[in-house]
Amino acid sequence: MAGLLAGLNRRVRALRSDRAGVGAVEFALIAPVLIVLYMGSLEVSVAMSVNKKLARAASTVADLVTQDETVTKSYLGSMVNVAQSVMTPFRSDGIKVRITGIAIDASGVGKATWSWQDDNTRPYATGSQQALPADLAIPNTFLVRTELNFDHDLLLVMPGAVDIDLRTIHMQKTYHLRQRVGDSVTCSDC
Repeated sequence: MAGLLAGLNRRVRALRSDRAGVGAVEFALIAPVLIVLYMGSLEVSVAMSVNKKLARAASTVADLVTQDETVTKSYLGSMVNVAQSVMTPFRSDGIKVRITGIAIDASGVGKATWSWQDDNTRPYATGSQQALPADLAIPNTFLVRTELNFDHDLLLVMPGAVDIDLRTIHMQKTYHLRQRVGDSVTCSDC
């Protein structure tokens, strides 16, 4: 029995002093953490780029609408294509667009004069009060507000998981711009 214990003791000492394979064990412990960090940084950078493109799309739509004194539903409908074009090279199907003309009265209260959204309905009733940033509520002026909503699907986070809420990021951008010509922008058939 003593010989068996002495042999086992020698093997344990030899195994403890053997350094072969230490790098492989360390790599196996650290690699999953590094891969998750890499995938997470990739997801964050793509989501930030999509968010920036969405902001640019909102400002472009507002800029185009404010260049005319009168717009129509068909013209506003073409703004969905404009927003999708600005979102290139990212996926843009499912982008939701709302455009509203807001007249600000003498007391600084904004009210919707017309509104349109991508399904050709009116999201805000005519005359409904609209919340505005304090800096933009200048009495006796007019604003065009564009609201773009987009659900960005994450690419790499557990692609097979269906019941996880973290697979989609809801993004929304709102942009206000004043008309360029005349006192307001009207919609003839909204």
